[in-house]
Amino acid sequence: MNDEDELLRLIPPPIDITADIDWETLEERLGVCLPRDYKWLVEFYGPGKFADFLHILQPVTSFAPIRLENSANRVSEILDQLRGSGENIPYPTEELLPVGTTDNGDTIYWVRRPGFDPGRWRIVVNAARNTKWPEFDGGIVQFLVATLSRRYRCEVFPDSFPGEEPVFSKYVIRASRRNQR
Repeated sequence: MNDEDELLRLIPPPIDITADIDWETLEERLGVCLPRDYKWLVEFYGPGKFADFLHILQPVTSFAPIRLENSANRVSEILDQLRGSGENIPYPTEELLPVGTTDNGDTIYWVRRPGFDPGRWRIVVNAARNTKWPEFDGGIVQFLVATLSRRYRCEVFPDSFPGEEPVFSKYVIRASRRNQR
């Protein structure tokens, strides 16, 4: 069973996802080719959160805090500020590309090594409230499967995560009051 099949078995995706993503244009704007497993994840699950805690950044969404391109554009500024204030960042800024966040403010990054082969990028998590950077030797779908099945414990995530029966919750976009009038 591959990682995608295992994630589908572990946590079924929503049934009403329609993904219309211009990957080529997005990759041109980001300056990198994105991993195949990330593209699969976005196209099968769409915007939402895993186990009411972990959010995957999205290429297309009206919710700016989880838009991949917004996060990618801000990450170098944030990491450089942290470095400037004396925090130890164990990776060169240009090797880190955000792929997810948590409700606690942790950031999940791809480490773009070796070279720029996206199929071999691994995952690292930066805890929002400490200086830990635990690594996971695998891609984002492999990380989700290992974490949500409890085969891997990311030391910066709460002990209660992922809970007894983790699910994927699709975001519900509500119209503003102005639009409801």
